[in-house]
Amino acid sequence: MLRYLVERLIWLVPTLLAMALITFIVMHATPGSPLDPQAPNANPLSPELQKNLAEKYGLDKPLPVQFGTFLWNALHFDFGFSYQFKSRTVSEIIANTFPVSLALGSMAFVFAVVGGVTLGVLAAMNQNSWIDYLCVFVATLGVSLPNFVIGILFLLLFSITLQWFPA
Repeated sequence: MLRYLVERLIWLVPTLLAMALITFIVMHATPGSPLDPQAPNANPLSPELQKNLAEKYGLDKPLPVQFGTFLWNALHFDFGFSYQFKSRTVSEIIANTFPVSLALGSMAFVFAVVGGVTLGVLAAMNQNSWIDYLCVFVATLGVSLPNFVIGILFLLLFSITLQWFPA
């Protein structure tokens, strides 16, 4: 088992590099430039301004150099500035929002483990009975339905039907 885990961890690095390279290539293979105007009737940037922005963001460098810079910055968690919040770095935004995401993810994980283990034990204790089939059905629904549908169903159940939470 330890050998298997070590092999999987060794394959993690080339897999991540391949994913990064494919993403980088796809982004550069799309038509247009990040400096082209996005709105239909927008004024295009002057060639001098385009040149300055290309230098600022390193878009004037060869693709292998751009990819190396991209990897180096990603390894150092330097994701640049946000396009939406120009004065904040992406790392700052991640640092501010990560605790909330971690709390939500942890609660979802605990809920999934408790629910899954409970359904599994009930199904195992009542093999080939209606309880077993109901547990398998609920587990299949939980895996098959998108999260937003399950969220709406839980909202209907706990807030409107049972009135445990405000709607």
